[in-house]
Amino acid sequence: MRKTTSLLLAVFISVIMIGCTSSNTGSISGKLSHAANRTLELVRVTEEGEMVLDSTSTDHDGNFSIPNPVKETDYYLLRTGPESIIYLILSGGENILISGDLNMLGDSYTVTGSTECEFIRSLHQGERKLTDSLNKVFNSFRSVDPYQADSMGRVLEYHYSVSIHRLATELIRSNPSLLASLSATKFLDQASDIPLLELLADSLNKRYNGNRYVEDYLTFVKDLKSLPPGATAPDITLNGLDGKKISIADYRGKYLLIEFWASWCQPCRRANPDLRRLYAKYKCDRLEFIGVALDDNMDSWKKAVKLDALPWPQMSELKKWDSKCVADYKISAIPFSILIDPEGKIVAKGLRPEDLDMKIQEVLRKNS
Repeated sequence: MRKTTSLLLAVFISVIMIGCTSSNTGSISGKLSHAANRTLELVRVTEEGEMVLDSTSTDHDGNFSIPNPVKETDYYLLRTGPESIIYLILSGGENILISGDLNMLGDSYTVTGSTECEFIRSLHQGERKLTDSLNKVFNSFRSVDPYQADSMGRVLEYHYSVSIHRLATELIRSNPSLLASLSATKFLDQASDIPLLELLADSLNKRYNGNRYVEDYLTFVKDLKSLPPGATAPDITLNGLDGKKISIADYRGKYLLIEFWASWCQPCRRANPDLRRLYAKYKCDRLEFIGVALDDNMDSWKKAVKLDALPWPQMSELKKWDSKCVADYKISAIPFSILIDPEGKIVAKGLRPEDLDMKIQEVLRKNS
């Protein structure tokens, strides 16, 4: 959630929206095999949750057609169920043609009529194919030599990191003026890939100058450069829920995930269950979590911590956006996470829970 508006779409990692409008009406049509008489929903994803815009049913051959009601370019889903999803970036007036096999939709679908949608398909399917191929190698190796499975797993994890980084880099370099390129930045390295992030920022700024969501990404890149990975994390010493002082310096010698959030921030609250799962998965002698709440009401803060069952330490200045740490860490939106190393150096910032999972695995593996 941004300082200045209740709506934040983290455009630099996934959800993309620009404020252009169109009075033209297009359509989303196609054919899905093994999908006779199935309900299809066109869903828009916002910070407030999912919004079903329209629905239709396939015929007995799997053919379908649904009007394209889009008035502004945004991130959408076309789905037949929780596991059968096609990710789309749509604009008003587009005629999108989709084909695929419902039994393996994520791996099989094709899309024409939108370069943005084709980018999303290439990234999504490239990631799935890489993951599936490495899982096959791991399972095959484990069946032969289970005692060496962990060692092979670490090798394959490294191969995944290198390969997905290469794919994301190639896609972004080939499509620097596509908004969809922002969805690939989550696979880049914030320390070594700043030039590529800047290239994308420059290209999007030229094409969509002044757009508020592109401006969010420009701010992210600017802040990343001013407080990049490798920099010393500014000190935060604040009162905890019990009124006693807590400092991030207390956790030197461990990796520390700092999560900036607030009780009034709905995207933060929706992210908390995922963070709880990460905490349960990785809590160990070498890793701790700490929450920094941008609240101004002690009762609301305490209630949210209790309702969301957050087991890690919490602190707050109770000054909302006027908190000193907001300026020190150049935070313009929450939720916002920062991972720091045992020496107090920044490892990565602004990662979503699923990307944090991959980053935490990486740093713990490197230092095991």
